[in-house]
Amino acid sequence: MSDQQPPTPEQPAPPSGTAAPTPPPPPSPSAPPSQPAPQQNPYGGWTTASTYASGPAVPESVPYVEAHFGPVASFGDRVLALLVDVGLSFLPFLLMLGGIPFIVAGAPDRTGVDEYGMTTYGDTNGALIAVGIGVMVLFWFVGVGFQLWNRVFRMGRRGQSIGKSVVGLRLVDARTGAPIGAGSCFLRELVSGVVNGVVYLSYLWMLWDDNRQTLADKAVHSTVIKVPKA
Repeated sequence: MSDQQPPTPEQPAPPSGTAAPTPPPPPSPSAPPSQPAPQQNPYGGWTTASTYASGPAVPESVPYVEAHFGPVASFGDRVLALLVDVGLSFLPFLLMLGGIPFIVAGAPDRTGVDEYGMTTYGDTNGALIAVGIGVMVLFWFVGVGFQLWNRVFRMGRRGQSIGKSVVGLRLVDARTGAPIGAGSCFLRELVSGVVNGVVYLSYLWMLWDDNRQTLADKAVHSTVIKVPKA
């Protein structure tokens, strides 16, 4: 017996004059969806986070802040803004010196020596001395008021003191990107003033801090970002 297989029936040829059916083209790979452009944050940064090779950015970290709100300010930028604010805050205290001439003019002059060898003085002009003291007290209150307005209320509500506006910086909450408010800003200034009594440690802390925050920033979870200059 033979092991031959039965012949396979051939497919019938298409009728003459009729083209052979064309097989459908293979499906093309779908194009990746386009990434939406980052939206502008109302506080000057970005609201759409970028992708980082190290994984999701931790809130309050530099990658998180820069992905959501804007580039974190450098130490030099922050020092420059602080110098502007310090220079402005010193002006009222310099004007306090205007009261010294009135005090000197109202002080009694030396008139000589009496028969017992004691120095004698003329009359004191109390009015001039009062004017001088009044000028010094007035400008002291002006200086303190300006400091509170500029470094607490203005910076707390708008995120910018005058110095930060000039340099192009904004103080924001490192978790939300919003201004931190006057209350938190006052606490921040208080911590900064107390800690800076030790070799200006609060401000220098950002030089080695991974998140580029001062100790005062850490106390209220704030950071400083770069924004267009006012």
